[in-house]
Amino acid sequence: MNKNIIIFLLAVAVIILGGILIFSNNQNSSSNANSNKSKLQPRIIVSEEEWDFGKVVQGEKPTHTFMVKNGGEGELIIERIKESCSCIEASISTTRLQSGDTAEVTVTYDTTDYLGKDEKHIHIYSNDPGVPDKRINLYVEIEKPKIPYLND
Repeated sequence: MNKNIIIFLLAVAVIILGGILIFSNNQNSSSNANSNKSKLQPRIIVSEEEWDFGKVVQGEKPTHTFMVKNGGEGELIIERIKESCSCIEASISTTRLQSGDTAEVTVTYDTTDYLGKDEKHIHIYSNDPGVPDKRINLYVEIEKPKIPYLND
């Protein structure tokens, strides 16, 4: 009789442990599915990491449009764009990009107060965990305006 009780208790223990293992496995599976969703990361890709406006006459305001793409799986959020100088003006067409979406970043360089070769940059701050601060270098060579010769 003692043997039967021991076997019964062992069987009950195995059933209880099996139930605990099955329940635990189900919990891990559902939390893994949720964590995989949260692991979907955005990835910022820019069309050019630098741009040379070339030679321009002082006072001109050359403009270039960069394409920003979300090459990741999660939503890319552009938090802000910071210019290295008040002579640079940058704007973006949208600040929220789903996977595969693109936005336009338009950059204008006011050369009014500059002469010679110059280098500036913009920073695109986003929620990309790999590159939260994407830098784009800007180059320009500013020439004095030519004064036409006047005949009296």
